[in-house]
Amino acid sequence: METIMVQENDAATLDVISAALQMEGFGVCSPADQSENILNMIRQHHPKLVLLDCRLGNQSDKEICKKVKVHFPRLPVIALSCDNHIDVHYRELGFDDYLKKPFDLDQLYQGVRKQLSGYKRKKINKELTL
Repeated sequence: METIMVQENDAATLDVISAALQMEGFGVCSPADQSENILNMIRQHHPKLVLLDCRLGNQSDKEICKKVKVHFPRLPVIALSCDNHIDVHYRELGFDDYLKKPFDLDQLYQGVRKQLSGYKRKKINKELTL
């Protein structure tokens, strides 16, 4: 079973995303709060994808993504955002993709599958070059 890490500030949204991913057969892990070390959680749970709540004006969201990418460069990170400009800025912030809130479950599943298939290709390409 592949694990997906979900960091979402709204508890109701987190519950819906977690339940939806679990219904699709994914394991889900989530930081208990903002202070929990996401890098340690990644090391412990080995997720294949991170869904990260992102507010464009919040510096800590950008820093979390940057830290994940420095330590786990091939791990895809999707921004979850209600910001109207996330589609313009997600790449410059280091995210691989974005889901603009509100999104429906089909969009969630499509974005997750897209990034997971890209993650597998990156891993295979790295193994071939070694």
